[in-house]
Amino acid sequence: MEYIVKAEQLVYEYSPPTSDDEKAESQAPILALNGIDINIKKGEFLAILGHNGSGKSTFAKHINCLLQPTSGTMWVNGISTANEDMVWEIRQSVGMVFQNPDNQIIATIVEEDVAFGPENLGVPPAEIRKRVDEALATVGMTEFAGNPPHHLSGGQKQRVAIAGILAMRPDIIVLDEATAMLDPNGRKEVMKVAKQLNTDEGITIVFITHYMDEAAQADRIIVVSDGKIAMEGLPSEVFSRITELKKIGLDVPQAAEIAYKLRAKGVNLPKSIVTGEHLVEELVKCRLS
Repeated sequence: MEYIVKAEQLVYEYSPPTSDDEKAESQAPILALNGIDINIKKGEFLAILGHNGSGKSTFAKHINCLLQPTSGTMWVNGISTANEDMVWEIRQSVGMVFQNPDNQIIATIVEEDVAFGPENLGVPPAEIRKRVDEALATVGMTEFAGNPPHHLSGGQKQRVAIAGILAMRPDIIVLDEATAMLDPNGRKEVMKVAKQLNTDEGITIVFITHYMDEAAQADRIIVVSDGKIAMEGLPSEVFSRITELKKIGLDVPQAAEIAYKLRAKGVNLPKSIVTGEHLVEELVKCRLS
């Protein structure tokens, strides 16, 4: 099996912030990742869940070498991130989309912003033009190519940020809480684009979120808690463990919660329900039986 990202016994420690009258060396380091093993298949859509401070975003930053392991190993496209000579190559293959799109958009015109990445890679002008047009078309933002980004909605800005990543032709796109600052419509826009890129373009998607309905649409889910992997599996498998998820401070999709409560009342529903559509289908079956 071909893994595009592979972490073995990955540990990351950092020193806590200190005041002027405190000595940093007197403070015990904080263990953000505690010996985790994660394998991500090429072309997979993986969702990573966890409460604030669980370590999920710390893991994301290891994928494109923003952070280096304290111990253990991280491989991306078969290259160890500890290989300093290959950091640039790894970063070319991994695109990162963060929470606030305003922090990623730097140009005054949409198409200029999308062109910024390939320009810095030294891509020829004619190829840049082609990539910008294709990237904007892919995220459904062609008609806004000549617009100032500050006139766009939050969801549209994130789509522009994703287009800028796409123009650099990455193998992996990591969306680190990329929908956290968006309204429901903006979240749907970004999720639709992420799924399209995965399905149509074969791009590996690592989707870090605290929205359970988004995670339910992934191929697989990993739950991180206190720097360790607490659960992993298909959405139907993970979200069937409602009691365990609640113990570590996480919720479940609304459909899974309703199905759980109905089962407790004696309604014969499968534990695999995670979406509203599936819930409705099963309730219709119950009524007809």
